Amino acid sequence: MLSGFAPLSRGRQVAVVFGLIYTILGTVGFAVSGFDGFAAPRGDTLTIFEVNPLQNLVHLALGWWMVNAGFRGEGPGLRAGWVAAVVLGLLGLAGVTWFRAEPGLNFINSNAAVDIAHLVSAVTIAGWLGLGAARREPVP
Repeated sequence: MLSGFAPLSRGRQVAVVFGLIYTILGTVGFAVSGFDGFAAPRGDTLTIFEVNPLQNLVHLALGWWMVNAGFRGEGPGLRAGWVAAVVLGLLGLAGVTWFRAEPGLNFINSNAAVDIAHLVSAVTIAGWLGLGAARREPVP
């Protein structure tokens, strides 16, 4: 073991790992979409995901915020994880309901693959954080 190295706590792990994932997604998304059609309901395709610059900016901001929170400590990391789970869950639900019913309002350019990815991310983050909460010892 490295001297002075302490493993990251669960909240910090979630914030840093998912923060890096979303930072990478936003960066790669910009490489594909550029900056044209900022909030257009239809844009470019990255493998099976439809992307537009607004969605990429949201991913970059979410990723940066989560990584920053993860390096600030357990409390900020946990809060960032739970907020991200709620936001991604709401975006996924909006995608499968509201954005499908009103395609002109699909400002983040989500398709079924994007919606599923947001929902899976939300469930994974919540599960990872919930698993950590279940393993904690009760405070006397």
